[in-house]
Amino acid sequence: MNTTDHIIHASGLVKIYKVAELEVVALQGLDLEVARGEFLALVGPSGSGKSTLLSAIGGLDRPSAGRLIVDGLDLTALTPAQLSAYRRERVGFIWQQTTRNLLPYLTARENIELLMTFAGRSRRERRAWADELLEAVGIVEKASTPITQLSGGQQQRVAIACALANRPKILLGDEPTGEVDWETAQRVLALLRDLRTRYGLTIVLVTHDPRVAEQADRVIVIRDGRTSTETRRDDGSGNGVSAMTGHSARARAAEELVVVDRTGRLQIPGDQRALAGIGRRARVELVDGGVLIRPVEDDRIAVPTEETTGDQPHHYLYDGDVASEVAASMPSEPLIEVRGITRTFGAGARAVSALRGVDLTIERGTFVALMGPSGSGKTTLLNIIGGLDRPTSGSVVIEGQRVDQMRSDDLARLRRRIGFVFQSFALLPTSSAFENVELALRLSGQAPRRRWDARVRRVLAAVGLTDWIDHRPYELSGGQQQRVALARALVTYPRIILADEPTGDLDSRTGRRVLTMLRTLCDQEGVTLVMATHDPAVMEFATTVYHMRDGVVVGCEQGVTAR
Repeated sequence: MNTTDHIIHASGLVKIYKVAELEVVALQGLDLEVARGEFLALVGPSGSGKSTLLSAIGGLDRPSAGRLIVDGLDLTALTPAQLSAYRRERVGFIWQQTTRNLLPYLTARENIELLMTFAGRSRRERRAWADELLEAVGIVEKASTPITQLSGGQQQRVAIACALANRPKILLGDEPTGEVDWETAQRVLALLRDLRTRYGLTIVLVTHDPRVAEQADRVIVIRDGRTSTETRRDDGSGNGVSAMTGHSARARAAEELVVVDRTGRLQIPGDQRALAGIGRRARVELVDGGVLIRPVEDDRIAVPTEETTGDQPHHYLYDGDVASEVAASMPSEPLIEVRGITRTFGAGARAVSALRGVDLTIERGTFVALMGPSGSGKTTLLNIIGGLDRPTSGSVVIEGQRVDQMRSDDLARLRRRIGFVFQSFALLPTSSAFENVELALRLSGQAPRRRWDARVRRVLAAVGLTDWIDHRPYELSGGQQQRVALARALVTYPRIILADEPTGDLDSRTGRRVLTMLRTLCDQEGVTLVMATHDPAVMEFATTVYHMRDGVVVGCEQGVTAR
């Protein structure tokens, strides 16, 4: 590929966030080139710098050092006014959270036209282009429908249309399929490939879902603020990524290669480094025209075995006396019984039935997954079980008490016994990770206070955030914020945990670690977990899976009984 074919060129990119006396290095001399018309996926663990890089490419954040050329413009040299014009005219954004993409009180068409209004387009031009985009994303019949009445998948299609409102050359997406089920995600990805061909787009997506990454022409893994490995998929034509379009690009040979930056640095993937026994130092040798990397004998680390590589944690989150109390309070009757639950939002012609007669029985100490496409009613059901919302009809019984008939003060006491993990994190932006988790203990009034510090540190360590304990939400990646929210739910020793997509912002390795920890709480400490999710990995951990569609339970299957 010729250098002139690159629409994005990053060289030695550094980004340092400064808060008071604290410095966080998000990018550490990153190099990257993206070809025009390419579909690129950026992957990597939480906190690796993926979203920071995307924000820099989109002109939302300035690098601290290095060069960043996008479509012939040096973003590091643009004035604020020029950056604003760049964001408006050359790039489109798709965010994971719908609230960042769309205004809920406007219709689909009005959301698209609003962006063109800011760009000074005429009324006739706005209407014609909005209708063309709605046709292109396949929801022209929903043009006059308010966003609140669209499913998650439909909202994401509107978000894509909004991203294209000002005819950008580059489409940037930060986990654009993170809040939809895989069936909907496949439709969204197929739509993106079609739009790339139709409008000549370059697409760069940040994702932690390997199935999404497999749809891209090229996958770049970012670790510790640098490009680490690269996977290209070859369609057999010998033309590389420029020839890879449409569905025919899916069946391609792929090979993961280590990226060597301009200074000669490379990152050896952690699993390969561990299996080779390489510690902090390595011996480099030239062998038959290649480079051989060997461990240094006096610095060799122990090669992990099956016994040492498992994800099973060797600690308990609940103290012994609390775990015994939870286990002792497990009579034979079900913990939660849901009967004939309906929930209707709005009235008349605008009424939306989120739940249409749901029956569930949840035993104590089980891991129950609610699975189904966006708009199936999973989150609404969780909110009703947790007393955050009331059903239109039907009953919810927890430990023999009718939740749907409780007074406000009784509901407040019930919620103090439940750990909630919200999809939106709901963290206090000015408080550290420690303070956000400790807040749950303060609100619950649990004693003794002298044990709070140790308890907070224990749950933050369990979710892998020991090194981030004093950081505030804006200094954390989305996945790290999700883990803070999970730690906050666990810190009060809840007997019931209600979780809405708790692995939605986590990379696959961290997600499995969290799921293993949650399953251990169910098996060994008697906690009951109800999780709304579209993550297929949950199937390996849940004891019971309820499948939902259009507000009803359409199937139930038993999962694994012990781990």
